[in-house]
Amino acid sequence: GVAMSAETNTAQADALAKFQANPRVSRIRLIVTPDACPACSAVEGAYSKGEVPELPTLGCSHPLGCRCFYEPALTEIYP
Repeated sequence: GVAMSAETNTAQADALAKFQANPRVSRIRLIVTPDACPACSAVEGAYSKGEVPELPTLGCSHPLGCRCFYEPALTEIYP
């Protein structure tokens, strides 16, 4: 229910903050599920750190709610 969504949103916000603070992360990808609604499908892609859309996606119409998540794009693969 609502509590789960709030936890998910907080987890995504925390993840985004960590990715933005990590110098090895060059860009941040917004990943959507295969059955994502049109609003979520429209925001799928890679963004610079300062231009990442907030989650949940505004206007998400999926019955299960927004299930998008962030994934870091690293500047280097190995430390």
